[in-house]
Amino acid sequence: MQSDRSKALIDSVTDSINTLATMTDATAKSDLFKTWLRAVSRFHHYSFNNQLLVLLQRPQAERVAGFHTWKSLGRNVKKGAKGIAILAPCVRKKTAEEADKQRKGERVSEMRLCGFRVTHVFDIADTEGKPLPELDHRAQAGGETLLPRLESAAAAMGIALEYREETGSPNGWSEGGKVVVNATLSTAAKCGTLAHELAHEYLHWQSNRRDDMTREQRELEAEATSFAVLAHFGVEQPSDRYLASWDATAESITASLHTIRDAVHHILSAMDSKGQEQAGAEIEEIAA
Repeated sequence: MQSDRSKALIDSVTDSINTLATMTDATAKSDLFKTWLRAVSRFHHYSFNNQLLVLLQRPQAERVAGFHTWKSLGRNVKKGAKGIAILAPCVRKKTAEEADKQRKGERVSEMRLCGFRVTHVFDIADTEGKPLPELDHRAQAGGETLLPRLESAAAAMGIALEYREETGSPNGWSEGGKVVVNATLSTAAKCGTLAHELAHEYLHWQSNRRDDMTREQRELEAEATSFAVLAHFGVEQPSDRYLASWDATAESITASLHTIRDAVHHILSAMDSKGQEQAGAEIEEIAA
């Protein structure tokens, strides 16, 4: 089941990716890609399609949620506020025949996805009322509060971490289950390096995708993931490894953006083991 309206939203996402794939201005291409990564960092609980839909309709949005979620948080949507259209899944219970087709002993859901419907969320700027709890996620300038959280994410992901003091050695590397970071780096540089190597671990070692990709593709995905993870904490790192340098089709761009979104969500969730994000308005994950 897919209405004309939901199809139009999906088409807008497809068009935006095609635009990126055909851009020839490297600087503009890189800037657009980084804009997307900032959206991924802000709305990592949302699906890839919905992240782009929020960005396309309201680039300045900071924290979004549905009408009833805002109400439960003590805030009301302002009269006349225009909602941001996103996609919500339509599910139904499987029939007995569909259930019988499942392999014996296989653990499966009793619900079946049958399409998408259009729903709306609102940015915090479109609401008023009770102040929201402050989110303790902004990093200090030098990364002093961010580094311990990245270290705890490594532990939560089952990845060993070693600081090795070797002048002149690379900033860091991943070994599949272990990350090494150069101990001579500044705290801020350690943050960027650790985020980058955690991305490699999740994207290329744990998923067994490493041997099927070029080094350029691996580095681009890891650097893009690191950029989004740090941007979530108000830190932007300089980088020259963005999509502008990647000669790719719209299909391969889509695949990598989905993968990057999943990696960002996984790492940020590992960093938020105390559930700090759930205190805010970005708490409705709608998978589309």
